[in-house]
Amino acid sequence: MQDIEKFFNDDPWINIGSPIYPNGQRLYQKDERFWVSMDASSRLIFFIRESGKYTIKKLPKLSGLEVSIDYDAIGETRLICTLTEPLLKDKFAIVAKDVAYTTDKFQGDKFLDECKTRIISWADFLKPSRKGLTKSEWYGFWGELFTLTQILLPSSDYANAIKSWIGPDGKKQDFTFNNSALEIKTTLSGDANSIKISSLDQLHRVTDSLYLLHLHINYSNDPGALSLQDMYERTLAAVETDTDTKMKFLNKTSKLYGKASEEQLETKFNFIAMESYEVNDNFPKLTGDNTQSAITAAKYDINPSSLKPYLIELDLDEILKS
Repeated sequence: MQDIEKFFNDDPWINIGSPIYPNGQRLYQKDERFWVSMDASSRLIFFIRESGKYTIKKLPKLSGLEVSIDYDAIGETRLICTLTEPLLKDKFAIVAKDVAYTTDKFQGDKFLDECKTRIISWADFLKPSRKGLTKSEWYGFWGELFTLTQILLPSSDYANAIKSWIGPDGKKQDFTFNNSALEIKTTLSGDANSIKISSLDQLHRVTDSLYLLHLHINYSNDPGALSLQDMYERTLAAVETDTDTKMKFLNKTSKLYGKASEEQLETKFNFIAMESYEVNDNFPKLTGDNTQSAITAAKYDINPSSLKPYLIELDLDEILKS
């Protein structure tokens, strides 16, 4: 894994004590397009330079952050992020570093569009809404964090486990490895014991092997019970010195963790049991491959009692090696 700490100052603005924009200082030592500065109102700035004139449509409106375009610099376009709430400085630094680190391989229009998209992805991290998750979002998020921190980690490490967690990136399944993928479903004790599939993509196998993990949980105050906050904070503490892994984890969790209410963050659940199923060609499922093209979306429930032929003993060590 690349040691990215050496390419960034811990505090990017440490040597900027007064307004200097349109001048600035390099943020990222590997790419001269990323800069930090301070504007005439003494607000901290992160700006991105690209040679040429480009139109950037639909600039994001983020709480705590002002995003604008500066065409005044000769021969270049600047995408400027200005911090409007000084208390968010530490978070702003994480966002700036992540945008630089994840977009430096792009050029031109594509580069600026990727930068904008990445900035938007941090909205709930910068200023959490705390408006609350739906029950399915809440239980599903808990189940994915539990799988990450309690099921995968004995067979993996934080960097690889977090890298494998692709559900938050909008991919078909929740976790993917070299030739295998995991889809996680979580059911609260007392609710209908059905497995809810929310799209035609979830059980569409794009790797050699696909496994469906059905977790059962209940509310609990037992010493071993876990909340979203417990798993989130323990993971952050474990990856504190690994900037790359920390940024990945914060970005992947930002949308749901920022939306979760304080009660949802603090409520603890016990893990009761888990069934593991192999999703092979005969597994009962609806996908784009076995439905008519006129059907573009579908949600359906699977009765677990019909899935006994597909039950397996999950060997994560073997899956991770495959």
